[in-house]
Amino acid sequence: MENNKKFKVKLAWSFYDWANSAWSAIIITFVFSRYFVDVIASDKDIGTLYWTWTIGLSSLLAALLSPIFGIISDQTQNSKIWLIFSTTIYSLIAISLWFVQPNNIEIFIIILLIFIGNLFYEISQIFYNGQLKLISTEDNYAKLSGFAWGLGYMGTVLIFLIYYGIFLFPKDPFFELNTSTYENIRISFPITGFWIILFSLPLFFTFKDPKQKTSYSKLDIKKTFNQLILTLKNIKKYKNLVWFLIARIFYMDGINAIFAVAAIYATIVFGMTTTDIILLGIGTNMSAGLGSWIFSFIEKKFGSKNVIVFSLIFIFIIGVIILLTNQKNFFIILAIMLSSFFGPIQSASRVYFAKSIPDEKKYEFFGFYSFSGKVTSFIGPILFGTIAYISSSQKIGMASLLVLFIIGFIILLKVKNDQTFSFNK
Repeated sequence: MENNKKFKVKLAWSFYDWANSAWSAIIITFVFSRYFVDVIASDKDIGTLYWTWTIGLSSLLAALLSPIFGIISDQTQNSKIWLIFSTTIYSLIAISLWFVQPNNIEIFIIILLIFIGNLFYEISQIFYNGQLKLISTEDNYAKLSGFAWGLGYMGTVLIFLIYYGIFLFPKDPFFELNTSTYENIRISFPITGFWIILFSLPLFFTFKDPKQKTSYSKLDIKKTFNQLILTLKNIKKYKNLVWFLIARIFYMDGINAIFAVAAIYATIVFGMTTTDIILLGIGTNMSAGLGSWIFSFIEKKFGSKNVIVFSLIFIFIIGVIILLTNQKNFFIILAIMLSSFFGPIQSASRVYFAKSIPDEKKYEFFGFYSFSGKVTSFIGPILFGTIAYISSSQKIGMASLLVLFIIGFIILLKVKNDQTFSFNK
């Protein structure tokens, strides 16, 4: 009976990845980003600039707030409430994007909505990632994390298929939508919002935080900041972990930037249509999901760090080849190959970190984990958007992102292999 409950919680936890991946895929990467640049903005270059700065700055604010929210969650032992609250915010914003039509809403209101939605999406990841240490054991971190990442990508494939199969592919769709006001595109946004809510519910109902020692009403804000200062003062105890987080800053900047601008790049460089973008999204997410599952079974043998190093090498090689191609079909094949290493590098990073941190500070440290993944994440999108705008070349903008992977790779070489170290245990 107890094992059955644990299995249900693990499955529900994994399905939260299935739920929240729809935000990053539909809103941030493939559909709304392209709709914003191609339809809402008056000029594609200006639209790219607005979009990349919005995603970058919202991620920066999330990074600055992450350690604070992590400490609060450790204090209150109430990650579930925080997760429900943050998830509700960004899912409702996704639903509200249905009302975004050309010349209907001021563009800066739209930017504000995306800013808030992405902020709460990023914050939700602190509470979600921290729960990994509560529901699993170290020996199973890799399999559970990889399974969840894979589910997230496969969930994105399914939502793309539903959207494409019902609203874009049929010549006579069952639902008559006004294409002149882009209803056939805008319908994907409320679908995303309801999808997030629906598949988050299993975790909300099955997960239980440890018995609370304090309540939110008794939360000591001063103690929160004192704890943050104390951790920073004792940072020398976690020197290897600091090097890992610095390396992650750079390679995650590159990955986050690619997620933020992929659809824009494909549209401007290769003239891909919304249908093309959806099919690209299906292919890349299937590849990323399969990569996550495959590497989750070999990660325990080879180590999480080695999986990250291996993935970075191939991301760089394939990225260079993408920059050299001008053929759309070859680009699609390369993009699918590239994506197969995104899932493993994200999952292995989470597992490496989870192995290293003290149980009593799991949310605080995952706050720093989110901080390292986002504090400079504005650099990637802004670097791409600014260089692409100045040079009027999306390829030159994309080339600048490869530098981030090189720096991350070099720093990661200083990090100990997780098969040989003992952090603070």
